[in-house]
Amino acid sequence: MTVDLESFSRAYEQWVAESEADYRSGNMSEIVKRYPFVMAEDVPWTPYRGRPSDQTFALLTSGGLYLKDCQPPFDTASIHGDSSFREIPRTVRPHELGIAHAHYDHSLAEQDINVVFPIQRFIELENDRAIGGLAESHYSFSYVNDVRGLVTKAVPELLARIKTAGVDVLFLVPV
Repeated sequence: MTVDLESFSRAYEQWVAESEADYRSGNMSEIVKRYPFVMAEDVPWTPYRGRPSDQTFALLTSGGLYLKDCQPPFDTASIHGDSSFREIPRTVRPHELGIAHAHYDHSLAEQDINVVFPIQRFIELENDRAIGGLAESHYSFSYVNDVRGLVTKAVPELLARIKTAGVDVLFLVPV
């Protein structure tokens, strides 16, 4: 997918200048209307092939999850968001996860983390042999407004990790 980062940068910097005061006051509805979304003409599409029972799956959520005891939370104060990601092991227990995302109600996720990160459901699918396997590592992003770091650093690093791990299917859970 080709992204014109130069054009995005100009539009984004203008958006930040015009939106910072509204962001600080929590007036998100107006800010979203003006956001310079990236519109790529060449979005890659790969039809799903294969049998889930023969493939390795990994999860990717945008729920802002992190390991409370050993990872820093995502930056939730900045208008830019946080383009980094956190690696979550398959052995994680719900009480070990924190949520750092300022743009959704966490109450349901706090009751059952599987709402935004269905790790326990995928372990069940693996145990039932509905999927071939579940990767050892899974991933979380939080909200990102400045996509430059996402496109140039975070996504290429994430893709390299999942390829190295032999992941066939990356299951996206958007929040």
